[in-house]
Amino acid sequence: MMNTPDVPAFEDEFTREFMKSTKEVEEGFYLFESKTGGYTIWFPENAVTEPDFYYKQGDGRETMSIKELYGDNLIYRATLTYEHSRLTDSIDTQLSVLSSLARYEGVYGEFQYGDNLYYYAKSVYEIDNDPKAYRFFSYIKSKTFEKSIKFIYEVTCYTFEQPCTIDVDQQEEYALKLMKSVEFQE
Repeated sequence: MMNTPDVPAFEDEFTREFMKSTKEVEEGFYLFESKTGGYTIWFPENAVTEPDFYYKQGDGRETMSIKELYGDNLIYRATLTYEHSRLTDSIDTQLSVLSSLARYEGVYGEFQYGDNLYYYAKSVYEIDNDPKAYRFFSYIKSKTFEKSIKFIYEVTCYTFEQPCTIDVDQQEEYALKLMKSVEFQE
């Protein structure tokens, strides 16, 4: 048994299976490797994956979820859907699927980071004109391989019975940090 860090990412048995190393890639983050071998991502030390949301089909498809409860009554969940197929080049179709998953109707901004192309958008889910959840999402497409990830990050109050304050700019910055940490593997 390797000597593992005393953090939820390693204390959780299912999450630990994905950890590539016990060495931090940056303070508070460890390297997570997909069971498809298709990508890695920086994984927050206080987060866990959810076995109930995990799905893998061969080495070409995988869906997983990262969640963390933190601060004063806050929770975020990031859902990643990995795909390795020729369909990753059908940008309009992929964005249509992502929009459906994120319940979004709108335009995506585009940017490049590293070896990836990003189609990025954000939205607010409101109940009675009161912001309840913020979503930041992107279609991340490898420029080198026929690989992609649909990435949806949502932050909200853990319970609406208690108040919570969401720093939207800070959350967006964090979501983008996770998205930009995605590296597709050969």
